[in-house]
Amino acid sequence: MSGLRRGHGIPGELHVNLADVRHLELRYSRAQPDKVDLSVEYGGGRIKVFEVDRYLIERLLEQLEDQRE
Repeated sequence: MSGLRRGHGIPGELHVNLADVRHLELRYSRAQPDKVDLSVEYGGGRIKVFEVDRYLIERLLEQLEDQRE
């Protein structure tokens, strides 16, 4: 699986080659306001869905916005 490989430091750590990513989608749910479903579509049509902490995603997006300024 090119683009996805396990890390060596943190158990379960996943590295993604962003060059292989074709589409990212974040879905928030009122039923679980602290969680976000992150859907990643890779070249070749593979799709993976991750459940992530909403607070973490919001902080990462803020950092990305700050870097653009």
